[in-house]
Amino acid sequence: MLKPTPMNRFSNYIFKNYAKDSGKLLVHVGTGVTVIGASAQVGMLLADKDIQGHTKKFLVNQEIITSGTCIALFYGICETTRVAVNRIVERGKVLTATAASYIASLNKENSIADPKAWKNIFTKEEMKKGISYNLENIKYTEIFKNTKDSLKPQTAEAAKKALEVFQEYKNGAGVLSVLAASIFAGNIAGPVIGNLIASLPTKHESKNAEE
Repeated sequence: MLKPTPMNRFSNYIFKNYAKDSGKLLVHVGTGVTVIGASAQVGMLLADKDIQGHTKKFLVNQEIITSGTCIALFYGICETTRVAVNRIVERGKVLTATAASYIASLNKENSIADPKAWKNIFTKEEMKKGISYNLENIKYTEIFKNTKDSLKPQTAEAAKKALEVFQEYKNGAGVLSVLAASIFAGNIAGPVIGNLIASLPTKHESKNAEE
């Protein structure tokens, strides 16, 4: 038996953690890039021989405060947005007609899959677990138990297809929401709040000097 190579283990890790949630990958990659950029800025200040003593210490501290705030805000805003959007989608608060139609088609006794009929597929208790969970575990749902035995294989197959369509939609919604959140966090919230926090020590020193 072949032993998994480091590359295979890495690939498996990426697939396991990000295949079903591309938004999560964007959050982590974006945060990593932000950390690298911030570290480079601090490193450049430390390596600059033209800046000496108290001035270098002050600039480095300011950069660390600003960058740290930006990193924390970037991750916090993007991750909160991702989790919120995933929850909204999983609870069926927002669905495309296509995804809704595939879910509605699980009821094989209906000749026409009306998108609006998807709300009658899972019970309220089942919906608390999310659409993905119910589609992955269709055999434990009430709709499957109440389906005629002759139609159960078709229902199980329909659930697999519905899960594929739903996951594609969920991934797309997650990516778009994280991109929007990253633009806001990286270009507005992070710089503005970061600079505001970084300026506090200077304001405090100026106040003490005036007194």
